[in-house]
Amino acid sequence: MQNPKVKTLENFVNEIDTNRNKAWGISVSHIPKKNGYSAAASCAELNRNLGLKIASSKSNAYSPYLEKLNNILKEEGVILKEQIASALEVRRTTKYWWDNLTTEEKLSVKTFGNSIRFKTYIKNWRGGKGYQIVTDLGNELNAELIELGGLDCNYRAVKDRDVLYDQEYRNKQQEAVQRWDELATKSLNSYKEFVGVESSDEPFVQLKQLAALVRNGAASASSKKKPQEAYSHLCRFLEQNDIDPKSSLQDILSEFLLVRFKQDYVIPKMHGGSIAPSNAPTIVSSVRQLLKRATKLKDINFHSFYDVEMKTRGRVTDTYKPYLKSERQAITEAIQASIDDIIVLFEPYQKSGEGEYPLDENGFIKPSFSKIENARYLFENNLNCTPTSFNDAQTPEEKGFLKIIGKLDIGLHNVYRSWGVPSIIDADVIAPFVFRLAQITGMNADPLFDLYVDDFVIAHETTQKPCLRYWKERSSGGMQLHLDLFESKLQWLSKKQSEEVKDVFENVIRVTESIRKDAPEHIKDKLFIYKSTGQTTHGEIRSFSDLKRQTTSIYSNFVVKHDLKSESGEPLVFTISRFRPTFVSELVEAGVSIREIQLMLGHSNIETTMNYLDKLDFNRIAREKLTEAISKIHNRIFVKADDEVSNKFLDNPDKVIFTTPLGGCSNIFSPPDFVKKMSGFKKGSPCSQYNKCLSCENVMITVDKLPMLFAMKRDYMLLMQRNRIMDTPHGYVIEENLCLLDEILNPKKSDFDAEVLFKAEKLAQFEETAVIDGVTA
Repeated sequence: MQNPKVKTLENFVNEIDTNRNKAWGISVSHIPKKNGYSAAASCAELNRNLGLKIASSKSNAYSPYLEKLNNILKEEGVILKEQIASALEVRRTTKYWWDNLTTEEKLSVKTFGNSIRFKTYIKNWRGGKGYQIVTDLGNELNAELIELGGLDCNYRAVKDRDVLYDQEYRNKQQEAVQRWDELATKSLNSYKEFVGVESSDEPFVQLKQLAALVRNGAASASSKKKPQEAYSHLCRFLEQNDIDPKSSLQDILSEFLLVRFKQDYVIPKMHGGSIAPSNAPTIVSSVRQLLKRATKLKDINFHSFYDVEMKTRGRVTDTYKPYLKSERQAITEAIQASIDDIIVLFEPYQKSGEGEYPLDENGFIKPSFSKIENARYLFENNLNCTPTSFNDAQTPEEKGFLKIIGKLDIGLHNVYRSWGVPSIIDADVIAPFVFRLAQITGMNADPLFDLYVDDFVIAHETTQKPCLRYWKERSSGGMQLHLDLFESKLQWLSKKQSEEVKDVFENVIRVTESIRKDAPEHIKDKLFIYKSTGQTTHGEIRSFSDLKRQTTSIYSNFVVKHDLKSESGEPLVFTISRFRPTFVSELVEAGVSIREIQLMLGHSNIETTMNYLDKLDFNRIAREKLTEAISKIHNRIFVKADDEVSNKFLDNPDKVIFTTPLGGCSNIFSPPDFVKKMSGFKKGSPCSQYNKCLSCENVMITVDKLPMLFAMKRDYMLLMQRNRIMDTPHGYVIEENLCLLDEILNPKKSDFDAEVLFKAEKLAQFEETAVIDGVTA
C-alpha cells in the first residue's frame, strides 16, 4: 500500500503539471551543480507546506515525484542553467507577485525614477546589482507598466538628461562668465563710466557692474563667487523693497544700506531657514566689500556707510548675552554676600581663651584631649593665630593641632571659618571682588586680571576725574609702562563708580596683605593675587592673569555655591564676559548718550561703539532713545518767541557772559551789524546767530574752550564723511565754520601756543558735541 505522504506529494505534482502557472509559486533552493543546474525545488518548503519528511540528499519513495516537479520547473523557466538559486528565487518571487496582481493593482504600485519600486514589495531585491536575470525581469515588468499607462513612455533617464543639461548649463555658465568679464573691462574710477540703466535689460545693471569690478580683483575662483552672490542677494533685497530694477547705483547706495540689508533681509532669511547661519557672515561681508569699493568712486557722493557685523550663529550666544534683570539682581546679591563674608573673616581675631594644652612631653595628644577647644588653645597660644595646613605643618603643636582637627571630622577650612579666620587666600576668595569690579565697570577679563594696586586714580592730574588705568602686554610678552593721559587706555569712572571701585581696591589689598609680601617680584604689585591649592602648585602665590581662560571652575563654584539660575530655571551661564554687555545694556536703558558709553567703554572711535551696540542687538533700544531725543529737539525748536526784551539789556550793564559750546558771548542782546541787518532779527531779542558766533567780535575764547572746538571740528568732519550734508544748504555753514575753526586751531594761524593746542586736541576725545548727538548719533 502506498505511503500517504508520498501520495500527497504525487497529487501535488500532478496538480502543478495540470496548471503550469502554479510552478512559479514553488520556492527553489541551492543544490550541488548537476548537468548545469544549481537549483531545485526546495524540499524544506515542501515539507513545511505539505507536512512531508523529504530528505533531499537521499533516494527514496519521494524521488520520482521530486524529479518530475523539477523537470516542470525547468520547462517553465523557473529554474535555468548556469543561474544560482538565490537569483532564481528573487526572480521567481517577483514574477509570482506581479502575475497575481490585478491591472488596477499594477497601476497603483509605487514607482521611482519611472520604474517600479521593487524593493518595497520584494524581499532581498537585487536588480541591477549582479543578478542580471532579475534586472531583465524588472525591465520587462516596467515595459508592461508603460503599456498600461502607469509609467511615462517619454521618460529620459537622469544620466541621459544630465548629458543634455550639462551641455546647456555649461553654455549658459560660459555666457554668464563672459558677461561678468565684459562688465569689468573698464577701470570704473568714476561713476560716469558706468553702463546707462536705460540701455540694459539686466536688473540693477550698475550694481552688477560694481560687483564685476570687485570680482575682477579676486584671486581665487571661490573669491570670485562672493561678489556675484552679494549682487544676487542685494537684488532680492531691493526687489523685496519694491525698488525699480532700472534704478541707478547712485539711487541704491546709502550710508544705512548694509544695516538695513542685515536687519531686513539676512536675519529674516536666516530665521526662515533660507540662509544658513554659517553663511550669513560671508554674505554680509561680501556686500560690505561692494560698498567699500563704491566709496572709492568719483562723482557719486558716497563716501562712507555704517558698518555692521554678523555673528556666526546669527545671534548672541549665552556666553556674551547681557544678564537679564532678575539674573542681575541674584548675581549682585551673591557677589555682595560673598564679599561681606570675606570681609568679616579679616576683622581682627578675638581670642576665646578656651581649652588647655593637649600634648604630652613627647608631642603626642593626651588621652581624651582631642577636643575642638584644645585645638583652638593651640591655635591661639602656640600657632600665633596663624592658619596652618597639612602641607606645611612642622612644629609638634602644628602637627598636634591638625591631628585633633582630623579626628573630629569637621574639616579644617570649616573650623577656620567658624572661628572667623581666613584659612587660605585662594582664587575663590578673590573671585567675588573681580566679579564686582567687572560688574560696575564693564571691563573685560584680561584687563581686569592685569590691574595693579596703583591703577585706580581718584583724581587724574589733568582732568581731575577718577579713572582706572590698565596695562596691555606687548606681543613680546614685556609689560608697558604707564603712558600719559592721551596714549594710555583709560576706564573713566563716575563718582558712584569710583567709590565702589575704591572699596574693591582697598578690600583686595587688605585681604591679600598676608600673602603679598611672599609673592614673586613680578606679581607683587598685581591687584588680584591668590594662593594656589592645585596639586602641583599648592601654596604658590599667583596672579589672576596666570589663570587666563582656566576660570571655568571659579565660575561654576560660584554658581553652585549661590544656586544661581537663569530665567528658565537652568544653572546660570556665568562668566566675566557677560558683565560688559550687561553694563552697556544698563547704560542704554538708562538713556546714557552714545558718546558717554564710548568713553565708559574706552573706545577711541564712536563707530566702534555703534558696531558694539549693533553686535549685541542694542540698536532697537538705541533707536528708541534716538527717536525720543530727536522729538525733544524738534519740540525745543518750535517754541513761541518771547516778548520784546527791555531796552535796559541792550547795553548789558551787568556784563553777563552767555556761554556757548564755542565760547562766551559778552552781549547776546547786541549782536554785530550783519546780524541786525538779517530779516529775521528783532530788536531787543537775543542774537539769532547764537551758537554760531565764532566770527562774532564779542566772542571770548579761553583755553578751557579749545577741547570743545577741536571736538566740534572732529564731528563736522565725521558728518561730512557719513552723509550727503555737503550737498545741502547746510554744507555752506559747515565749510564756513571749518574755515573759522582752522583760524583758531591751526598752530600756524592761531593766537594760542602750539603745545596748548596739542593738549586741547587730545582732550577733545572726551568731549561730546551737539553735532554728533543731534545729527549723526
